[in-house]
Amino acid sequence: MTDTGNASERDFWSGPSGQSWVTSQEEMDTQLAEVADLVMRHAEPRKGERILDIGSGAGALSLMAAEAVGPTGHVLATDISKPLLDCANKRGRDLPQFQTLLADAQITDWPDMDYDLAISRFGVMFFADPPAAFANIARALKPGGRIAFAAWAPPSDNPFWKIPTQHAVAHLGQPPKIELNTPGPMGLADVDLACGRLAKGGLIDVACRVETVQLRHPKGARAFANLCCRISAAKRAISHFEADSAAQKAIEDAIAADFVQFEQPDGGCAIPASINLLTARKPH
Repeated sequence: MTDTGNASERDFWSGPSGQSWVTSQEEMDTQLAEVADLVMRHAEPRKGERILDIGSGAGALSLMAAEAVGPTGHVLATDISKPLLDCANKRGRDLPQFQTLLADAQITDWPDMDYDLAISRFGVMFFADPPAAFANIARALKPGGRIAFAAWAPPSDNPFWKIPTQHAVAHLGQPPKIELNTPGPMGLADVDLACGRLAKGGLIDVACRVETVQLRHPKGARAFANLCCRISAAKRAISHFEADSAAQKAIEDAIAADFVQFEQPDGGCAIPASINLLTARKPH
């Protein structure tokens, strides 16, 4: 893979953060299960279809798609992170309709150009040039091919991001900010801008809507806070400042205290989340 504007994201997700995701794969699948369900509900995959999963990570959404299309279909799970893709490959190795491809979706030459559908669960917010990336993804689709992507709405609408970030900054200081709508988790936070970027990529019938789901951890607020310090919102600040174990524990304690409000009678923790659901299709 040649060096690109997405190299920093490749390095981030191929390093300790990607390894942490692999180690915590079951927790992450549970946390994001309703997001995957949301994508699948809007994507409406059918038996025998060919599906491209962008930023597939450890493969949860790809495996759901593989089950949906059955053995007569095909799913190609793609990601920029080798550790995450290796995990996905291991999980799907017994499914003949499942394959993986290490690729930067913004620039890769796709092995096939006949996919019915492109899907993504939080894999399309990191592109250095979003219109170019969406145009390249569209090239892999058949005429009339569909997309269904999930991206984060702004952190102000997502306590899962807002609370851990606030506590990490309070304890460690402000790391270099990643502005909204620039490459990063909030790269498609503005729905109007997201729609415009899809349209600039040559897609039509573009629709962007905000949906509400629950992010879940079965072991409660403390376990959810610990996960946030290993992956996602608090992790970037912890890594940037090379926080020691005492600082990490203090951040985790503060997050857990706030997350208690989301605990459920069964002992689990469910945090409401706002998700930008993006749909479109390739022109005929």
